Amino acid sequence: MKHQSFFIVILISVSLFGQIEKKIPQFKDDIALKYDTLFFQNNDTLSLGNDLFIEEVTIRRLDSLNALTPLDLRYNQYVGKLIKFYLFQRPEQVSKLLALSDYYFPIFEQFLDRHSLPLELKYLPIIESSLNPNAKSPVGATGIWQFMYYTAKEYGLRINSYLDERKDVHKSTNAACKYFIKSFSIFENWELSLASYNAGRGNVTKSIRRSGGKLNYWEIRPFLPRETRNYIPAFIAAVYVMNFASEYGISPSTKIDFKTIQVDSIYLRRPAKIQHIAEILNIDSKIIEELNPVYTEKLIPSLANEQFPIFLPQYKWGWFLANEDSIYVLLDQKEKKEKLEYPVFTDVEKISYKVKRGDYLGRIARKYNCRVSDIMLWNDLKNTKIKEGNRLYIYKSIK
Repeated sequence: MKHQSFFIVILISVSLFGQIEKKIPQFKDDIALKYDTLFFQNNDTLSLGNDLFIEEVTIRRLDSLNALTPLDLRYNQYVGKLIKFYLFQRPEQVSKLLALSDYYFPIFEQFLDRHSLPLELKYLPIIESSLNPNAKSPVGATGIWQFMYYTAKEYGLRINSYLDERKDVHKSTNAACKYFIKSFSIFENWELSLASYNAGRGNVTKSIRRSGGKLNYWEIRPFLPRETRNYIPAFIAAVYVMNFASEYGISPSTKIDFKTIQVDSIYLRRPAKIQHIAEILNIDSKIIEELNPVYTEKLIPSLANEQFPIFLPQYKWGWFLANEDSIYVLLDQKEKKEKLEYPVFTDVEKISYKVKRGDYLGRIARKYNCRVSDIMLWNDLKNTKIKEGNRLYIYKSIK
């Protein structure tokens, strides 16, 4: 998704599936992982000299990976610069990513295999979010796969007054797979498909036209947005470094504490504030928040026709179920004391509108109680001109 690259604090993310038992890693906060723009700066300014880097060896190793994938993992000067940057200017960061990959890569592989997609796509979140499910870019891309709001909605991720499923590692990975399937069906080329994940399909199509109809990433690269010109080289560099870091003396970090805890989900019969549950269960609220990152406002919703789970440590969920009625009484008392009012639960409905004769954006905006600028953003319009027969998408909040 369109964004800038992240290296920030790692927190826990857990998929909100049914009542199943699972193990997750619990990560300690690491203040050393900071936001970084290494992939989108001018890489010509980097200091790249290092005696450990032998270009012929690097090419041979990368070729060995290239032989096993439908992606084009070619070596060139742009890829080489980023490989050196990772290895010799960010070795501690690579070490952390190696540790995190032990947990996240099996999840990615499960979904990629289910959709018959190249397993090498699992490396994309390295450059998207540094494997941080809570990452958020300055332009609003969120989660481990860095989905923008309307792209996330397009691929079935729920984002509303309570939830942001872009932070759910399982659901966001499944959504990313759906994107790859659609984009590859359009471009029939993995490099162009990945470029579209960063720049959008429209920008890739424009670059193809400006290049005179070329259908190769490296040939249309000069016509792509600046950050996307570095996107594929960064991806190839990440694939190489994650596979051959040990050859340069880089091993998985021992600073990330992979303590495992048993967790299970329970379904509440009423809305609840995570802090209140933590106080009643005598647990640090941060633990429950990390186990349930999908609840952005730290509130668990409740609807007449839908239940929402909350994950708790194994040593507490059994106690919760045994004392559920008493816990609800205590929750009532805490809410009354705080005069807590829960926000209205809203979702967004996608409406397809076909432009009619005499239509203009102002009229359509009034019809759907939104702004002209909203319609332009939702449909990637550069100006207000529309034609009869055009298809526009409107996003409307519903209760």
